[in-house]
Amino acid sequence: MLRSTIARLALSVALLTAAATANAVTLRVNCGQHSGLNNIGAALKALQYSDPRAPATILVSGACRENLLIQGFDRLTLTAVNGASISDASGGKLSVVDMEDSRDVALNGFTVNAGSGENVYGVVCGDWSSCRLSGNVIQGAQGLGGAGFAVFGASQATLDGDVLQNNGVGLLLLSGSKARNGVGGRTFISRGNGQGIRIRRNGFALIQATVENNSEQGVVVAFDSTLQFTGSISGNGSVGIDIREGSVASFDSATISGNAEAGVLVHDLSMAIFSGASVTGNGGGTDVECDPQFPATRGTADTGGTTNCVEP
Repeated sequence: MLRSTIARLALSVALLTAAATANAVTLRVNCGQHSGLNNIGAALKALQYSDPRAPATILVSGACRENLLIQGFDRLTLTAVNGASISDASGGKLSVVDMEDSRDVALNGFTVNAGSGENVYGVVCGDWSSCRLSGNVIQGAQGLGGAGFAVFGASQATLDGDVLQNNGVGLLLLSGSKARNGVGGRTFISRGNGQGIRIRRNGFALIQATVENNSEQGVVVAFDSTLQFTGSISGNGSVGIDIREGSVASFDSATISGNAEAGVLVHDLSMAIFSGASVTGNGGGTDVECDPQFPATRGTADTGGTTNCVEP
């Protein structure tokens, strides 16, 4: 009780000071201390009582063990100080950072350690949210249906130099949601997952990424989704990229090589477009493979690899 009282007093002073000096709020959380503001959840609760229109920043130090629901926030930034981390505290029952119905929430520089429960994620951007990631490492969401970064519900997300590793899926993009690179323009990495990237149900991605050494497909684009890709897809345990169910993928200055099966597989009313791409050295005997069910390609002659696709 004494500790919680001290924490509330310290928080009140911080809020009053911030409000008096600028139209913004900055809070400092130290998850390693035994008094004061020592968890991110308490800081989020405090901000709910401040001006919701003002920008807010939470600077986080230490190893935090909690599951966060960030709901109904606008212009919120969480920034790691000196390598701060956020780890699952639910035994794999909840996602670690869940951003819902929020506008312009940024997560910068954290190591996020997810649990391995069914349909559990490291970071979620859902319910019409706008989420900006930069320099995070998101790992450990290995349960059935788990993903490092999941974008749902017509939300929008950016990635800038993030690493998604050792998850069921690295980046999961669904339900009319969109993803692109952040303003820093840094390539993000998806490696050592089951699938590197999965885009489904009218998802849209314009990304520069390194997708490597995932145990299944490097990238899956399905159910009327669209991908514009720059970067590399290599060393994956199945096809480099699987384009299916009425989807479209274009490759600009991309390199797709060293995957266990075909570099690019196109089928089920889908299309692939190559512009300055190299697709060579993949397994299965064909670098760009067109299966039945009306696939279409453009530019395969310029990829340098083998193909069974027929273009007009």
